[in-house]
Amino acid sequence: MLRIWSRFMLIAFAFGAFCAHRSLACSCGTLSGRPGNCSDLKVTGPSFIGTVIDIQNPPDERRGADQSGLSRYRFRVDENIDGFDEKEVDVYSGRGSADCSYHFQMGESYFVTPFKGTAGLMALYGAEPGRLMAGICTETQPAASAQALLAELRARKRGATIEGVLRTKQQPDEYDHGMPNITVELRGSDNTFSSKTDIDGVYRITGVPPGEYQFAVKLPPNFPRLESKPGDISSITIADQACHARDINALAAARVAP
Repeated sequence: MLRIWSRFMLIAFAFGAFCAHRSLACSCGTLSGRPGNCSDLKVTGPSFIGTVIDIQNPPDERRGADQSGLSRYRFRVDENIDGFDEKEVDVYSGRGSADCSYHFQMGESYFVTPFKGTAGLMALYGAEPGRLMAGICTETQPAASAQALLAELRARKRGATIEGVLRTKQQPDEYDHGMPNITVELRGSDNTFSSKTDIDGVYRITGVPPGEYQFAVKLPPNFPRLESKPGDISSITIADQACHARDINALAAARVAP
């Protein structure tokens, strides 16, 4: 993941550095093929929540100012989300307004997803490769705005997330046929996890340990099931701290008009 981001950021930073004298805005573009199927559990890689406690060579965004080199931001690591056991860590970013750099503020708290700068990227700034870099094209953002994402990532540390839609049709249409307020269970050899579907028929189960599980749906007693489709449904293999998307089709039996 870090390799993908660093290659992408090299292009973005290089474009910004080349065009900075024209005062162009940074353009992050879109990365395709991001891993994971769960729409709202974003892949972040190594990350932490930290507070800026020192800044060296801060950005100078005045028109015509020298924006060469890197700013160094020292963070106090307040919470290790993934891969940061240190108490303090240095993160670098550009000093311009068109190089996709992130300009952190002293004393503020951030969710930071840094990546290691490649030799090509760091050469643009006259710095040695391998430094931890940050930019606006990653999930880095103020901690206050990252609460929903952080809640998901913390749940992911406790185990896997499984989510999907319970429908009465195999394929969604303009009505989607979602079934609200229905209990979906995930049954393992030692534990059973459950969740109720929301108004759109969406269920989500978090904190599931790795292993083999069976789905079960507690359908209403008067639900007209197909004979070949009981309430128990397919099995799933859960990987550690992954996010699995699995829609469930209840498949109601068709009613014959009188």
